[in-house]
Amino acid sequence: MATPLPVAPGPRDARTTEVIDALDTAFLDLLSWDWETRVVFYPKAHPVLGMPDCQVSGCDKGTHFSRPLCPGCDNRRRQAGASVEAFVTTTRPRAWRSIGQEMCLVRECQRPRHSVRAGLCNNHQYQRVEMLQLELEEFLAHPSARGLPGFGGCGVASCYRLRHSARIPFCDPHQARLNTAKRRGTFDGDTERWQLTTSAIAVDREVSLRGLPDRLAAELLYVLQVRTMSGAKTHDHQFRVISDWLRVMQASSLHGLNDAELAAGGMTRNIRVITKGGQTALRRLGASPETERLKDVWDLFVFGHGGTLDFTKIHQRPLREAAKVWAYDELPRRRGKSVSHAMQNMLAGLVSLSESLRLQRPDEGHLPGGLGRNDMVSFCNRLAFLAENGKMSQHTRLNHVRYARLITNRVRVLGVTGPGQPLEGLPAAFALSLQDIPDEPEDTEAGRDLPDEVMRQLCDNLDLLEKSSSREVRVAIELLIDTGRRPDEIATLPLDCLTTDTDGSPVLVYDNHKAYRLGRTLPIAKATAAVIITQQERVRERFPDTPPGELKLLPSPVTNPEGKKSITTIGDPHRAWVDSLPDFLISVVVLKDGQPQLQVVPYDKAKVFPYAYRHSFAQRHADAGVAPEVLQTLMDHRELSTTQGYYRVSQERKREAVDRVTALQFDRHGNRVWRKVQGLLESEHVRRAIGEVATAYGVCQEPSNVAAGGHACPLRFRCVGCDHFRTDVSYLPDLERYLADLLQSRERLMSAFEADDWARSEALPSEEEIRRVRRLISRVKADLDDLTPEDRAQIEEAVAVVRRGRTVMLGLPKVRQPLPDVRPWSSS
Repeated sequence: MATPLPVAPGPRDARTTEVIDALDTAFLDLLSWDWETRVVFYPKAHPVLGMPDCQVSGCDKGTHFSRPLCPGCDNRRRQAGASVEAFVTTTRPRAWRSIGQEMCLVRECQRPRHSVRAGLCNNHQYQRVEMLQLELEEFLAHPSARGLPGFGGCGVASCYRLRHSARIPFCDPHQARLNTAKRRGTFDGDTERWQLTTSAIAVDREVSLRGLPDRLAAELLYVLQVRTMSGAKTHDHQFRVISDWLRVMQASSLHGLNDAELAAGGMTRNIRVITKGGQTALRRLGASPETERLKDVWDLFVFGHGGTLDFTKIHQRPLREAAKVWAYDELPRRRGKSVSHAMQNMLAGLVSLSESLRLQRPDEGHLPGGLGRNDMVSFCNRLAFLAENGKMSQHTRLNHVRYARLITNRVRVLGVTGPGQPLEGLPAAFALSLQDIPDEPEDTEAGRDLPDEVMRQLCDNLDLLEKSSSREVRVAIELLIDTGRRPDEIATLPLDCLTTDTDGSPVLVYDNHKAYRLGRTLPIAKATAAVIITQQERVRERFPDTPPGELKLLPSPVTNPEGKKSITTIGDPHRAWVDSLPDFLISVVVLKDGQPQLQVVPYDKAKVFPYAYRHSFAQRHADAGVAPEVLQTLMDHRELSTTQGYYRVSQERKREAVDRVTALQFDRHGNRVWRKVQGLLESEHVRRAIGEVATAYGVCQEPSNVAAGGHACPLRFRCVGCDHFRTDVSYLPDLERYLADLLQSRERLMSAFEADDWARSEALPSEEEIRRVRRLISRVKADLDDLTPEDRAQIEEAVAVVRRGRTVMLGLPKVRQPLPDVRPWSSS
């Protein structure tokens, strides 16, 4: 490449100096940058910026790590219809291709070559061919072949090439470009502007920032530095397009350029994303919480969070400034990945209050001293009106009142109503009390678990998910289904997230970001562990040079050259996958002509989202009879009430289910207690709540035992021999497990088990108890077999509902219950 002429740096203001000071010296050295040359040189070997040589022997054009050939060679390969391997071994580059500008081969000549083939400048080429008529080697050795002084640099501001002639102020390529523009009629005659705005001659691995102001050149370098440090690739052609467009616009800074201007300039979406991201990086440079709090839209990155916080919808300036004081005080107490969403959701209450003041007050609420209790009443009435007319949900109405009350009360504590403060003179009557908050809307169905038919179809189509997105997304969804963790807990798993407990069973190690509880453990199935192990091997193979302790189990496919970043989104590819699947068909019981019938209907796909797998995990374990306290641990909840919210059913649905299963209730002899129960009286429902106590496989109605909470059984829990014992179809799985436990205990005691005869006799299950339990099981199954498919479907649904809220009384002998199948719906 020719030695460019130095470009004198212009005066630098404080912001320009700030941006230049933010540039890392090592990064500038990587780009071979200096302020005189003003050309970015992409390195050949770098995990992000690297552009190695094309694999075609002799081709010195650069290519990207993901492509073995440069664009020119790849085009020729496709035209030839050859494979990459065959093309690389049989093809040679075109010898006359020019990469940049080369100097004349005559020693000490300061003029550029006329062409690659000639190897000489115009004067020396004429001398060799026309005057001396020598071969190139002979000419270079001839005494008359002496070096000549150069003509100076090209007159185009962006160009760093040398001129070929004293008569022409431009290098040959730019002179040819100007001649072409004149010939085509695209040149407007303004040579001076053309010199300032035309782009440099494109060369692989080189981007010219010449002709740009110091501040803009520094900003572009800083943007490239930030993107490179984050692992985002910025190809040379992308960086070149941005700098050329800014040169055409004669911009002095990236600040102030909007997306409309970029789109009008023909910038592609990727280029606009890079430019907008660069503006964000520059906006954050030098920003601090003290400076950010003065703005109407906060970048929460400055406060250590993601996203933004928008105050612009609060119309009244005093109320807006008060909201900023509240937010500035509240942010340090927030953590997690949803701070922006949570804070904006709370501000929505104040936005609704602001809108109410704007619509209902003559001064639109701009004068704090004129506000009063009546304005709050008007606010509450307006929300009630919107909720009743379907323009706002009852849940949103509740939150808006609740958060408006919280913020308006809090700003008083923070002194915002004092002298010289934004809400100075705000009356004490402008407040909301607890009585103003609407009642909590009844949650008729807390659980959001997915039906078995839906889960089965999802599990059977995981291969399609991998094809439509990536292997990482598929593994993420599998782990969500199997473990019931939150999506962000799975997405951020480290590579070494698998360990074993004392008996060698696999255990998942994860971080509960929501509750800020790190290093949590969860027992998992061997099948789930196998999924993790396979993914670990795949990640190690992809990133062999990165230390395992720094790798992620689910590495991001973009801006992640070393595998240290986890995937950032699961929801979007999951939604695309779910929408691409055929309709989910589920069986429901409907009333037709007064008779229940089984009908197949499509399931709403909007209810299938990643967090629903957590609800399904909880429901699966609750249906399997896992105790609430154990399920609380599995869900990693601090409060038992939170766990119960994942599988709680409404009282109305529970009463209906109790009616159905009680119709199939049996005593200790296997006789039906109520054969034609149409529904329990209110007193009977109350009796079931306080007049019986749970046993391992039924209920006990003996008054003294009920009063003692199940701890006063004189028969020592030989329930099948007691007349107070009742069981029903919902206890069938427990009866079967109890029978298996009795048979297993009998086999162990009758084997070579060292014990005295009296102890063995006392502990040995009696044949009569085994016979009774078997008869109960047979009786329950026989009644189920007699039902019609519609009635059987109703009973199975009722059993699931009843078991969902059932707890097992501590102290009773319980059959050991294994955890449910990790994926019972899979057809494989």
